[in-house]
Amino acid sequence: MSQSADGEDNLGRRNAWLYYLLVGGIAIVLVPVNVALHDQLWPQLLALVLLLVSIGGLVYSGRRHKPRTFWIRPGEFVAPPSYFRLAVNAAGMPPIVGLLCGTIYDDDDWGVFTWMVFAVTLGFVYLAGYYLTELIRGTGRLILRPDGLTVVDATTTHDVPWAAIMSGPLPTVFGVGRLGILWPELVTSRGIGRKKNLQRVQLQLQSSAVHREFLHDAVNHYLNHPEDRLTIGTAAGLEHLIEVLPA
Repeated sequence: MSQSADGEDNLGRRNAWLYYLLVGGIAIVLVPVNVALHDQLWPQLLALVLLLVSIGGLVYSGRRHKPRTFWIRPGEFVAPPSYFRLAVNAAGMPPIVGLLCGTIYDDDDWGVFTWMVFAVTLGFVYLAGYYLTELIRGTGRLILRPDGLTVVDATTTHDVPWAAIMSGPLPTVFGVGRLGILWPELVTSRGIGRKKNLQRVQLQLQSSAVHREFLHDAVNHYLNHPEDRLTIGTAAGLEHLIEVLPA
């Protein structure tokens, strides 16, 4: 994978954080301004501009070509997260919160509709924190090793041995694949979302900087062909993997 791709501690990650600070950071500062100056139009217009910028970034990230390959490390194939997409998701929430705050603020009358909008606002505040956590943790990172794989999501890092997996990922829905876990006692989880009796582990394929179907097929290949696992982390192993997987 090219070093310019999103992922790891390279330029892609720094640019993603810069994007978040310029869009989401300004929008966060703008939230109390929207409340204090709710009778003026310019704060809401600025929040709307930031939201449109974020939507444009989401469209752009969705159209970017993702490579069908891994980064090679000794004993590992690494699919880094798409930090730019994570930053776009995180930056899009604060402008929405600012617009909603400017809309619901009313000193005289809080009717049923206003309370409903307030509840929606709290939901977007939660999403703002959740997506920011995804950006901080690098959700979407997937590491394949001869003995298993490591999956990083918003709250937990799972180390899953191949022997613990019951089957390959199910067909993906909204960019999420699922590994059925046959032996949960073999899985090691770290983070606030860890569970003792895991039934499945989600693969955040949409948040990866690598092609989604390629990741899905690669995991299935090593589940079905354990003899090829020993070549994980080598150039020859990656070349063989690319040859046997569908284009």
